[in-house]
Amino acid sequence: MDLERAFDTLGLAAGASEQDVESAYRRLCDDFDARIGRVTSLALRDRYAAARAELEGARAAALQAAHRRRAAPRGTVDGPVSRAWAVLGLAAEASPLEVASAYIALCEELDRELASASTEALRRRCLEARAEIDGAYQHCAATPLASESTGAGSGSAGYETHVARAAFEAPAPEPPAPAPVPIRIAADPDPAPRRPRRRRPLRRFIAATAILLFASGGILGYLSWTDPEWLYSLKRYLPLPPDPELVEAQTGAEYLRRRVAEERRDIERRAELASERVARLQTEVSPEGESPPEERGRAEGVLEQAQTRTALAKHLFELTERHIFSSSALAEAYGHMELGTELVSAGETDRATSAYSEARANLEATLASLDDAEAALGARYEAIDARDAWSALAASAGLEPGDAVLQGGQRLVEADGLLDAGSFTAAIPELRRASLHFRTALDEGRRELAARREALEAERENEDARAEVERLAREASQREGSDVASLPPVSASERAEVKLVTVPAGTFLYGCNGIVDRQCPPSEPAGQRAEVAAFRIDRTEVRVSEFRSCVDSGACDPPAADSGCNWETPGRGDHPVNCIDWDQAAGYCSWVGKRLPTEQEWEKAARGTDGRTYPWGNEGASCDVAVMSSGAGGGCGESSTAPVGSRDSGRSPYGLFDMAGNVLEWTGTLHESGGEARVLRGGSWQNDASAVRSSHREGALPSLRHESVGFRCAQGAVVAETRAR
Repeated sequence: MDLERAFDTLGLAAGASEQDVESAYRRLCDDFDARIGRVTSLALRDRYAAARAELEGARAAALQAAHRRRAAPRGTVDGPVSRAWAVLGLAAEASPLEVASAYIALCEELDRELASASTEALRRRCLEARAEIDGAYQHCAATPLASESTGAGSGSAGYETHVARAAFEAPAPEPPAPAPVPIRIAADPDPAPRRPRRRRPLRRFIAATAILLFASGGILGYLSWTDPEWLYSLKRYLPLPPDPELVEAQTGAEYLRRRVAEERRDIERRAELASERVARLQTEVSPEGESPPEERGRAEGVLEQAQTRTALAKHLFELTERHIFSSSALAEAYGHMELGTELVSAGETDRATSAYSEARANLEATLASLDDAEAALGARYEAIDARDAWSALAASAGLEPGDAVLQGGQRLVEADGLLDAGSFTAAIPELRRASLHFRTALDEGRRELAARREALEAERENEDARAEVERLAREASQREGSDVASLPPVSASERAEVKLVTVPAGTFLYGCNGIVDRQCPPSEPAGQRAEVAAFRIDRTEVRVSEFRSCVDSGACDPPAADSGCNWETPGRGDHPVNCIDWDQAAGYCSWVGKRLPTEQEWEKAARGTDGRTYPWGNEGASCDVAVMSSGAGGGCGESSTAPVGSRDSGRSPYGLFDMAGNVLEWTGTLHESGGEARVLRGGSWQNDASAVRSSHREGALPSLRHESVGFRCAQGAVVAETRAR
């Protein structure tokens, strides 16, 4: 810390004694300690602490300076006098004229230094040097003048003495060898003769600038009056701030141009990645016979999904490349941007702003067209999905296409024509109308299937009534010993035709679908594509009344009649038969010319080919779609099974009832290779939502008879059973 700042910090004048320094230091320390203890602001307390620390450095610097002054030896009379001659650059006892000449030269030099000083500190140093020169002049000029006065008198003084007295007003002669007294400028009784003449460069600069500005304004005014075009061209070279409207239009157009370029790269990259993925999956699919059927089916399913996505990405890329990125609107937008750049260089701000605004409008229209293209393709694939769903229903139920299907197909053809022509906005409503027609046809087909089911139910009731009449007649003839012969029984082929649904051949997703199911239990195989040949399966579970016909004919043993069993329970004739073991179920299916379905056949009939979680879709299970355990209790609060086909909205894609809930169903597949347990599927009225999923499987010994177990039959081709993993 410098001495000047140290004394200013202590509040003392330069040159204070050690006692003054110590006294000021203690007083300030007490004051700062009191302030630090009093304030509550952390910021103010930190600043007081910093000032308190600064006192330490100020005290040390001031004490060191005072100690140096006290320890320095006092100079003799000759010491200050010698210093004075040295300051003026003269030898001792020089003439008054030499003293005056040296003094004037030094004063002129100090005036120049003072005028060129850039800081207040330098000016202060120059003034201190001037004060020392003034003191030296007084010391050096006093001695010869005094000797002349004491010698020959004032009248006989030489020329040099008169010049010195007239020019500088030297002080009156003093006794010989007076003690020199340093004089400060502030204490000089008459500082006017020693004050340097200051120059005023700032004022001169200001005056010259004002004159120059005035002259420039006059010239510009004259030019604007006589030649305004020349003045307008001059404005292009002036560093003026940019026009806000031009900046907004230019930046907006550039941002949209980059967005269009990014969208184009993204669409192209999606198409390339999809094609690369399909090529990679095609190399991974092993030829037939080189890999297990499960792995091959899973790989083919993944390949099929990838091919669908590739077709969508390529279609989008082709349409946008043909109708958007190669359009005249986009070319005009780029042309307007180039024109705007040239106009900005030429200084035509208004026209440049207009050009950028037009480019911005064209780019916004291009981005809107891209959004319409993606929306149109999405609507197209929704319509195709609806059409495929109706086709699957029609194939399974033998439905004929109606007006809704024909209108949907016509709308789809017209929409494809609009897409090929690049009319994306006009194609979207056409595609949505096509989807609506196909969904209407799908609903009509489901209602027709429901009507068929009711008709079959009525026919079945009539058959049950006839069978009951035949049974009573046989019993009566046996009791009375009558020789009247009973009516011939219905053949197995005739019984098998009742309520069968055809499931077409093809692959489906077998096992837990990890995409839609959050957790896949270890008892279920991981999702994989499996091949199943065409077969037929019962639309409903086997009823108590149906099984009674087999028992009455003597071909089947009656089920258990324990608590919870539907057999021999009044009012349960249309409920599914339960409390029946595997052999009884297989025997009934054989009696009607059918068999138990395999596990893979059952799952395909339950969930279709899209890998859904439940027969009705991926929405959660409830009592509206399945007879299950709920908050009201088992059997949706009834503590028992429900009549078959009571949940119309829970049907599978092929129109099968109760593939989730009501009773677990026996299949013909072994639960584990080499074991005796058989697979049960579908969940029951005692299970929650997790057990009524289409991929849920359980195993039970063939001898099991339980109130939650029933069955349905199948007919047709049989594929090799898949080993559970």
